[in-house]
Amino acid sequence: MSKIIKFVNNLRIRSKLLGAYTIAFLSALLIGGVVIILQVQHTIQNHIESELTNATLAIGNMVETAAHTSIKNHLRAVAEKNREIVATIHKQVINGEMTESKAKALCRKLLFSQTIGRTGYIFCVNSDGIAVEHPQSGVTGKNFMDREFVRLMIQKKRGYLVYEWKNPGEQEKRPKAMYMSYFEPWDWIIAVSSYREEFRELINVDDFRDSILKLKFGKSGYAYIMDSKGDVIVHPHISGNYYDAKDRNGNLWVHEICRMKTGRIIYSWKNPGDPFPREKLAIFNYIPEYDWIIISASHLDEIYAPLNTIKTIIVAIVVLISLLVFVFSLWINASVVRPLRALMNQFDQGASGDFSVRMPVRTTDEIGQLAGYFNRFMGTLERSSRDLQEEIVQRKKNEQALKLSEEMFSKAFRSSPSGMFIAKFDGSRIINVNDSFLKITGHNLLDLVGKELLTLSFFQKREEGRALFNDIKKRRPVVNRETGFLTASGQLRQGLISGEGVTLWGEACILGAIADITESRRLEREILDISQNERQKIAMSLHDDLCPQLIGIEFMVKMLEKRLVESGASKQDAERTHQIRALILDAIEKTRNLSRGLSPVNLEDRRFDDSLADLVRYVKDVFRIECCLDSLPDQGMIPPFQDNNIATHVYYIAHEAVHNAAKHAGCTRIKICLDKNQDQIRLTITDNGSGFDPVGSHAGLGIRIMSYRAARIGGRLTIARAGEKGTRVYLELPAFGDRL
Repeated sequence: MSKIIKFVNNLRIRSKLLGAYTIAFLSALLIGGVVIILQVQHTIQNHIESELTNATLAIGNMVETAAHTSIKNHLRAVAEKNREIVATIHKQVINGEMTESKAKALCRKLLFSQTIGRTGYIFCVNSDGIAVEHPQSGVTGKNFMDREFVRLMIQKKRGYLVYEWKNPGEQEKRPKAMYMSYFEPWDWIIAVSSYREEFRELINVDDFRDSILKLKFGKSGYAYIMDSKGDVIVHPHISGNYYDAKDRNGNLWVHEICRMKTGRIIYSWKNPGDPFPREKLAIFNYIPEYDWIIISASHLDEIYAPLNTIKTIIVAIVVLISLLVFVFSLWINASVVRPLRALMNQFDQGASGDFSVRMPVRTTDEIGQLAGYFNRFMGTLERSSRDLQEEIVQRKKNEQALKLSEEMFSKAFRSSPSGMFIAKFDGSRIINVNDSFLKITGHNLLDLVGKELLTLSFFQKREEGRALFNDIKKRRPVVNRETGFLTASGQLRQGLISGEGVTLWGEACILGAIADITESRRLEREILDISQNERQKIAMSLHDDLCPQLIGIEFMVKMLEKRLVESGASKQDAERTHQIRALILDAIEKTRNLSRGLSPVNLEDRRFDDSLADLVRYVKDVFRIECCLDSLPDQGMIPPFQDNNIATHVYYIAHEAVHNAAKHAGCTRIKICLDKNQDQIRLTITDNGSGFDPVGSHAGLGIRIMSYRAARIGGRLTIARAGEKGTRVYLELPAFGDRL
């Protein structure tokens, strides 16, 4: 050792520096290379395992989604079909072809004759949570409202439901799937249920086969599916059963996968076209409901191919740097110009477009100051370049988005089924219309472009058109405003028109749309007239046929009672006869009330205010709500309507408003006020309930019918809040002589 130390001490300084730098550089490179190789190996392994694990989970989710969809569609088809069967049998009951009890017995037989999967079945629950029909006789008639899924059934009545259920004798709950269909006449919620695990045969592997086979890991890695018996479900190369397959070491790797069901394994496998088997890493996961094992695998040589490349590069770098150190270390003491060369290299890199380069400032001499100036200069250039690139990218995105938006708008405008038009914002002159607009109005494009809709006599009432365009110009969008319009041939049609101000091609425009609802309004009128006529026919039959017959029966019973008393019959017989007569009188009164309810207004027999008074009494008796009818003190009794059709519409508007307040508003007081002056007739119904905002709510059928009735008789209906609480329904009618 002493001889070695003496030899080193006797070396020249240049040799010492050369040896020291060479040893230092080689040691640093070797240590760094080993660290890099180990870190890259660990990163690659974690990355590929993470990729395989994520792919396995994604495939599992894909399979779960496909299975869920298949189960839901199958159960829905069975539920809807059985509801059609029940509806068909119920129609036979309505037609008098069988009794309701026989019909339900037939439905019960048909429903219980079906099985869903191996153990699934069909049952029916009503809105009270009672199992009205069930294949197990011990369950029928019991109330299951304490079960959460039964409460959900009653709440939804229709749709898909998943819940947990444990049959008697089973240790754990299992997931069940159910689809419900509701048959309202019998209050039956028809439920088709079965365990999800019994629907494996419903899964269509073709729905996700291509998606799985498209997954690639490295050059030849792939994903596949097999069950716990070794049967291949999805695989890019093979099919059949491989439960007893062995790798080149004789390991039964499929046995191991089927035993573990979830985990990782390494085995050898020979793909088609490979000369020999290669080691593979497989990550697998298990779906117990379908007994499927999802496997993602990749060859180890492909996984570690980048690592081998890195090893080669590191060895080459070590050799190269060793040579460089050996050569240039001889001149290290004299390399004063090295910092300048490095600075020149940085300038060259910056000139090529890389503004992120910086010079380390190690001294305070001229070279250090120059390096500082260089760093500040490159920092300014980097910020300016980054801002410029961001601006260019953003402008390209904006241009692409604008082009795509204009193209999409043009396609939507041309293909829209509604009649659409574009007009200038200032003068409302038409710029363009689509084919649907030409079809609805009967105009041609040349007749419309450059013209105003108002000058073309498009609107039946020009003031409606002016109001429409004024609202749009005031930046108030118009949505589904009903208006009358004239076609090119002069035909009057009804339509719903919408419009708002938009910016197109850099110019402020009006974009409008109109839908023809003439036929819809005609059908509504016909349906309402038919309903009213049928009500009147039934009311006349009750009043003119059934009531006289009941009166005749009552008179005969009265005479019978008199003869029994005169003949000295028993007191018990006389009392029974008297009771029969009382029941008949009660039936006569109920028949008259029913007749008045079906046709409440008949101006030949009774006044309109009498019908409103009957409505007030009905609300008090049935709903136990304070209700009153009021009129102006100086009017006295309001005279009846001269037009029975108008009176009927007004009565049913009041009837609907009162029933809405009594049933839905939770009110304790309702006030009906009917008054008139020389110009108007006013009907007001006010309640103190929870209130209702028709602007912020979706108007129901009742409100639409009330609005239609008001429009039919030339009135105007307004529904608004009555203060902080309550609702006010206000109807105004012109006081024409032929109306009152």
